Amino acid sequence: MKLSIIILNWNTKDLLKQAIQSIYKETNGFDFEIIVADNGSTDGSKEMITTEFPQVVPLDNKTNLGFAKGNNAGLKVAKGDYLMLLNSDVIVSDQAINKLVDYLDNNKNINLAGPRLLNKDGSFQDSCRRRLPNPWNSFIYLSGLSFLFGQNNSYRPKNIGNEQEIGEAEAISGAAMIFRRQVYDQLGGLDEDFFMYGEDLDFCKRVSDKFGKIGYVGTAVITHLYGQSSSKRKAGSIINFYDAMWLYYRKHFQQKNNFFFNFMVFCGIKIKLFFSLLVNILK
Repeated sequence: MKLSIIILNWNTKDLLKQAIQSIYKETNGFDFEIIVADNGSTDGSKEMITTEFPQVVPLDNKTNLGFAKGNNAGLKVAKGDYLMLLNSDVIVSDQAINKLVDYLDNNKNINLAGPRLLNKDGSFQDSCRRRLPNPWNSFIYLSGLSFLFGQNNSYRPKNIGNEQEIGEAEAISGAAMIFRRQVYDQLGGLDEDFFMYGEDLDFCKRVSDKFGKIGYVGTAVITHLYGQSSSKRKAGSIINFYDAMWLYYRKHFQQKNNFFFNFMVFCGIKIKLFFSLLVNILK
């Protein structure tokens, strides 16, 4: 099996159907499987898969395990030499998955790669090619001071380089990422301490630390409708986002800094969480 595509689903039946249809329409020339890991959907998603896509491998996680644990359940049963995590709210265009597979075939030094992601209106989704977060660029971004810096310098966490080129990235989006089996064998998939958000950045950092370069394939285009599951639980999603931010910091930076600095980071994240929840309530 050349490729296993794992799609995590939670109550996005219509989008899931659209995603699977686009995969089969735009992907050919090699053996691949689609595994749908369902996180306890109640909208008929599981029945739709069984009825309309009998060739898809269904995996019932019974309950909402979160993004990392739900995807890892799919990775455990995957058979492919290449493994791909793909959101249910995507539309694959112009043989994008073929292009990603070809890229890994032709670049043996790259172990993880991602496509160019577009929003529904065709604009570039800058989370698909970005820098890994660190305390300084995160502060600049979250404080709103990024406008003081140029589009392409190290203080900006996102939007690096030409979006249509084939090149490298420090980090790519978990909405669509492809990697070699050896990555999974050695790193064990996504870190399940992350429930939602941050697990893709953590994965990219671990891959970068262990294997080196991460690839970005700007010619492989996938539309990502973004946030279709998290929009169903807004307050919870905001909390998950900032919890993931603190978890990422603790895992990769806490031991490198003193208590005072760590405390300031913790307070900054919690203050930002408070105001984000307040804005959400007042909307």
